[in-house]
Amino acid sequence: MSPRPARRTARLLGLASLGLGTTMLVDPRGVARFAGVDDSPVALPVVTAVGARELAHAAGLLAGRPGWAWTRVLGDAVDLAVMGVALQNRRGDRHDRLRTVLVGASVLAAVDLLTALRSRRRRGSSDGRAGSPTPVERRAAAPGLLAPLVDVRPALAGVARQPVRRPGGTDAPDLPAGS
Repeated sequence: MSPRPARRTARLLGLASLGLGTTMLVDPRGVARFAGVDDSPVALPVVTAVGARELAHAAGLLAGRPGWAWTRVLGDAVDLAVMGVALQNRRGDRHDRLRTVLVGASVLAAVDLLTALRSRRRRGSSDGRAGSPTPVERRAAAPGLLAPLVDVRPALAGVARQPVRRPGGTDAPDLPAGS
């Protein structure tokens, strides 16, 4: 899959996060009233915290990093759970407003999840290997005096450590000159 659709959608989600976060920080009372939770004593601090979180999402997504959609997915899970609990305690007009916001948040959560899954799929290739090297692989391939980072997951699984292959086909560790 081409990286373009995932990046484009990630940027759109970043703009949505920027708008939501800014609105929640500028007018938390208005957001609480719109959502039907303005009768709760904890609504304003929660709306403000969610607004700050949305701005953090926006920073990563607007930088063109589709993988940051996973942060939105986690935030959506928390938001939907909190709104579900709040919905049980509302009646009348507040119940209707919160239910509408919950439906909208659910749709946005589905878009977040699809974007996050697309970003993950884009990084992989048909043979199951990642399209770009991991930080461990990058460090292992970089020349220098420091020993390469070691990925401990195979050791924890009981697999013997293999020598690190250096560019040029050598297996020797990097040693300072004159050693």
